[in-house]
Amino acid sequence: MIFTVIPREHIPMEWPRVEPLLKKATQTRDGQYHPFDIFDKLVDGDLQLWGIFSDEKELIAVLTTRVCQYRNSRALSIDWVGGSQMKAWLPQVLETLKSFAKHNGCSSLEGRGRSGWVRALKKFGWEQDYIAIKMELKDE
Repeated sequence: MIFTVIPREHIPMEWPRVEPLLKKATQTRDGQYHPFDIFDKLVDGDLQLWGIFSDEKELIAVLTTRVCQYRNSRALSIDWVGGSQMKAWLPQVLETLKSFAKHNGCSSLEGRGRSGWVRALKKFGWEQDYIAIKMELKDE
């Protein structure tokens, strides 16, 4: 398995393979995001795109990261993840992202997502930080 950042200049060429993997992740946000919103942020350099490739060079998963500067710290945020075979690549990906985060002056990794991520990441030392809730406003 190969986990690597996809250079910004290659994103338009790789997008036909990337977009279907991110589609499911964007559908969980009630239409707030579309894969092309992510594409724009990738091309603008606001996000980094990472690819997980099988030994046969098949793209099996992708994720995006960004460095978040807070008042007293920096964090590497993992914003969008899509694909398959997570159990096979997750340990290697987390180690690489920890190194990338430290190299970029980050003191933590963070992410947002469904509760399934809490279960999947707990054995790697992650813990739930907060819960987001929402209420749709409808005309009554």
